Amino acid sequence: MATAAASAGTVELVDAALAPYDHADLRWLVRQHVFAVLNEFPSLSPSVDAYTAADGKSTVLLNARGRLVVSAALPPLQLTLWLPREYPYRRPLVYAFPADAQAAALVPDHPFVDHRTGRIRDTLSYLDSWCVPASSLAGLVRSLLAAFRMCHPLTNVSAIATSSPEEERDRLHKVLVDALISRLGTDMAAFRDHVHHDIQDVSSLQACLSARADEASRAIYKLEEDRMKLERAVTASHAYRGQLLGWLRQTSPAPEPGTVLELQAAGGGDAKRWLESKVSELALDDAMEALGRALEIGALGFPEYIKRIKIVAREQFFSCYAASSSLNKSTFSKQLSHR
Repeated sequence: MATAAASAGTVELVDAALAPYDHADLRWLVRQHVFAVLNEFPSLSPSVDAYTAADGKSTVLLNARGRLVVSAALPPLQLTLWLPREYPYRRPLVYAFPADAQAAALVPDHPFVDHRTGRIRDTLSYLDSWCVPASSLAGLVRSLLAAFRMCHPLTNVSAIATSSPEEERDRLHKVLVDALISRLGTDMAAFRDHVHHDIQDVSSLQACLSARADEASRAIYKLEEDRMKLERAVTASHAYRGQLLGWLRQTSPAPEPGTVLELQAAGGGDAKRWLESKVSELALDDAMEALGRALEIGALGFPEYIKRIKIVAREQFFSCYAASSSLNKSTFSKQLSHR
């Protein structure tokens, strides 16, 4: 949108100047920065000139220069923004001079401007914290205006000529105090933002921990319910086992005194079958006891316990029935012999 507002000649000039720049894939971002600052500050215009560094090397660079009015009471500034070949990863080189050297001069020992070279120092917070893609040329000029409104870098030449050393010292003292207040205000704002961000992070973490605590409480409550259900199931299974054993004792009455001896003396197959059935019944009874202990210590699950106890109970029932049948058959044979 900023490109559309610029003239065709300006667009061609900027595109041609950006051709030799290092980061070809970021030329669109550099063009956006240049046209944005030209659109926001119409007094600036682009140009291509040779920039001579402190070591004497000269490089042809794109720059934006023009007058910048900071205060109506003082002459305007001549501002120049040089874009190095490594831009935007390398911050721009900014220079400020009086637009009319006969009417105004740079303030000596200014906190942001070197009065010997006119270069903006890195003490300006925007330059010191330059980063991609948050920083831009327009944002830099806005930061310069805000800093210069609190501490103007120019003073009238007539005022310098007529001021006494004490007045000049007081003026410099005021300039330094204003610069310190400005830097403290910037640092306080940055610290306040950092603290606010930390508070938000801690609040989010607290909410997350509270949600996890609620989930853990619900899980513990559910586990407690499951434990109580298992305890009730074990109690019910023990009661069912007692009933089953009582029923087995009722269905397998003990033989009358002397019946076993008579069966053994007879030497028939009934005595042998009765003994085998009785031994199997007692062994299955021991197996039930072992299954109950395994359930109590947790070595056996309740579904598996019920499955196995049904099988053992079924086998024990048939053993009891076989023993009772053998005993009843022997008793019936004895009665027939007496008749």
